[in-house]
Amino acid sequence: VEDNRKEWVAYGDDNNYFQFLIDRYNGSATNNAIINGMTELIYGKGLYATDAARKPDEYAMMKSLFSRACMRKVTFDLKAMGQAAFQVIYNKDKTKIVQVEHMPIETLRFEKMNEDGEVTGYYYSKDWTKIRKKGFEPTRIPAFGYGEKGEGLEIYCIKPYRSGFYYYSPVDYQGGLAYAELESEVSDYLINDVQNGFSGTKVVNFNNGVPDREKQMQVKNDVMSKLTG
Repeated sequence: VEDNRKEWVAYGDDNNYFQFLIDRYNGSATNNAIINGMTELIYGKGLYATDAARKPDEYAMMKSLFSRACMRKVTFDLKAMGQAAFQVIYNKDKTKIVQVEHMPIETLRFEKMNEDGEVTGYYYSKDWTKIRKKGFEPTRIPAFGYGEKGEGLEIYCIKPYRSGFYYYSPVDYQGGLAYAELESEVSDYLINDVQNGFSGTKVVNFNNGVPDREKQMQVKNDVMSKLTG
């Protein structure tokens, strides 16, 4: 959602769609297990290069920049959130990249594209539901390759192409989100039922007055036979 009053692009009607995805991960046992399993399969044995033997120095430099912990987090975000981001950190003179770290994608929002269709920056907030509070105001961070000389941090975002989506990419399990939400709602309902001692949650109303005792027992027996085993 683009808003002329803001420099960033909201994700979802309430600008909190990443949290919706996190809730579907936490609330659904099935979705949780699949995402965890797929993340492990994508990560495999970690980062490697097919030309490592021919370029040992470059390979060693790459391994020093991208830690195993960083790559595991990025891999998880890519699967669970549909996209992921790196913090690219330079030396003081900005002549060399000295470190690459994971950036939680839910803390970022894309800046609006420029006239050439390029995203040149991202906005960061610890919690996008509190951006009007002090300490949570969005801060602009340049995109990789677009920072000025004095800026030692840039953001590199990776996301798969999806037709019709220019900023954010929907997750590859988009069609299963409704079932993940259903599983979460059913489990909450059953927990509530247990906590209330399986007490009745329905009231039968008779709008034509109170029937006689015999009719009451007949209705009761009919209801019990249909709703119990």
